[in-house]
Amino acid sequence: MIRRTNHVRSRPALIGGLAAESVKLWTLLSNRILAVVVLIIIAGSGGLLSASLLSRLIDSRFAGQTIEASPLQFVDSVLWAQIIVAVIGVLAVAGEYTSGQIRLSLLALPTRLPWLASKTLVLAATGFVIGVLGTTISLGLSVMILSGTEVVYTVEFGEAATLCLRSGLYLATIAALAVGLTAVLRNVVAGLTVVLGLLVVVPPVLSSIPGIGWLADYTPTFAGRRLISDFDSLAQLSPWGGYGVLALWAAAMLIVAGVLLIARDA
Repeated sequence: MIRRTNHVRSRPALIGGLAAESVKLWTLLSNRILAVVVLIIIAGSGGLLSASLLSRLIDSRFAGQTIEASPLQFVDSVLWAQIIVAVIGVLAVAGEYTSGQIRLSLLALPTRLPWLASKTLVLAATGFVIGVLGTTISLGLSVMILSGTEVVYTVEFGEAATLCLRSGLYLATIAALAVGLTAVLRNVVAGLTVVLGLLVVVPPVLSSIPGIGWLADYTPTFAGRRLISDFDSLAQLSPWGGYGVLALWAAAMLIVAGVLLIARDA
C-alpha cells in the first residue's frame, strides 16, 4: 500500500509577517484617525499658506511689494507631520509589549527578525504613502489657488514629483527610526519620550550650545530635513548627505533592536 503525502507549500515568513502587520495596523481605529490627521496637516497647510499669500495682495502693509512663493514652502508641514508618524510607529511597537501580543507574534515567527522586518516595512510604507499623497495634494492646492494671481509662483512637474517622493522617503525613514528605538525600549512612555525628544527637543537645544552647535546637523531631524527644505547647515550637508545621516540613524537603531530581540525574552 502506497501512502501519499500532500505537501502544503507555506508562505515565506516575511510575506506572512507583512500581511499580519498590515492587519494589526489598520484594524485599529486610532491608527486610521492619526493617518488622516497627518494627511490633513500636510495637505491643509498648502491651502492655508496659499490663502495667506493671496491675502497679502490686498494688505496695505505689503503694498508695492512682490509676493513670491517657492514649492519648498508647501512641504514644510512634513517636518511637523513627522511627529504623528513617529507616534504611530511607537504605539504600533510598544502596543505589542503592553498587550502581550508580542508573544503570539513571535510564536508565529519564531526566528523573530521577520517580525521586526515586517513591522518596519509596513510602517515605513505607511509613512511613504502619507508623505507622497499629502505633499501631492498640498502642491496641487497651491497651483490651483495661486495660478492666475499676482503671486509669483511657479512649479515644474519634475520638481513637484521629486518633492513628493522625497517627502515620502523622509517620513518612511522617520517611521523606521521610531520602530527601531521603540523595539529597543519596549515601553510606550519611554518610546514616546526618547523618540520625540530625539526628533523635536535635542536638535534645537544642541544647536544653541556655542562651540558644538554644528553637531545638531547630525541629528535625525536636522540632517534629514535637508532633503525637503533649504534650511542652513553648519555642517554643509548636501540633501542626500543629510538623508544618509538619517538613514544611518534608522539602520543603527534597527540593528540594535534586532540583536536585542534575539537575545532577550519576549
